Amino acid sequence: MPDFRTLAVLLAATSAVSAGCSSVEPAKSAPLLGVRAQLAANAPKKPGGLLPPVRVSKFVFYCDVPLDVNDPVFKELEELPDQIQRELRLPLGNNIVQVYLFETQDKYEAYMRDRFSWLPVRRAYFITDPKRPGGAEDLQVYTWLGEHLRTDLRHELTHALLNGVLSNVPLWLDEGLAGFFEQPLSADGLNTEHLEKLRRGPFTADLTRLEGLKKVEDMKTGEYREAWAWVHFMLRGDTRARQVLLDHLQQLRKAPNAGSLTTSLRTALGAEPAGVLYEHLARTPMAVAAQAR
Repeated sequence: MPDFRTLAVLLAATSAVSAGCSSVEPAKSAPLLGVRAQLAANAPKKPGGLLPPVRVSKFVFYCDVPLDVNDPVFKELEELPDQIQRELRLPLGNNIVQVYLFETQDKYEAYMRDRFSWLPVRRAYFITDPKRPGGAEDLQVYTWLGEHLRTDLRHELTHALLNGVLSNVPLWLDEGLAGFFEQPLSADGLNTEHLEKLRRGPFTADLTRLEGLKKVEDMKTGEYREAWAWVHFMLRGDTRARQVLLDHLQQLRKAPNAGSLTTSLRTALGAEPAGVLYEHLARTPMAVAAQAR
């Protein structure tokens, strides 16, 4: 999963300012302007210049090859906003997500290197782009038509949908929820690979440590796996824990700091959350999940 870790990248609008004395004649700056224009013309382009966009639910897809909206990948995405709303009891929000699907991995990576050179190579990215101070953000997803398209789109679009309605989702919870909803609808949020590796252990099940992580680079493979496990436990393992998560998300709609989930879980469960999580993972049926996938 960390192959396609998501960064919410804030791109401030900037304007080019000429540095130099006022006596410089406009004609002398023409070569520089020509070089800039040539560089811009040769820069990799994002999809959308050859075919009209395709709308699926709250998502607008830009691609330079025809897309079949009846493909199961896109049909399933039609249900994703309603699935998240039902599961988490959150409003859908009014945001439209722009999805840029590159035809090949090479074209995708060339564009990302040119446009977002500071980002590490990942299969997909969710990016927020504020157009003006105080204005609404553009929600954008970038990826390519690869074999992981279904998973990557569900993962990144979950980030986008949550970003549209919540003030500030903690890093671990954002990734845990995306890991839950990236699974096909029939899998009911269960990732058999994560479950199998967690059962083999060892892992600490330290939610307090996860809550303290602030930087994406701090989220390694194990952290992504554990974040998924905590979310799956709260949504499928215990009704008390589920209510704690739902209440927490409602608080995040109003304020960026909703307090500690560890403390709330300990109070609701009357026990240490780690022990209850271990029990949940031990009794979760692998066979059902394997059939669902």
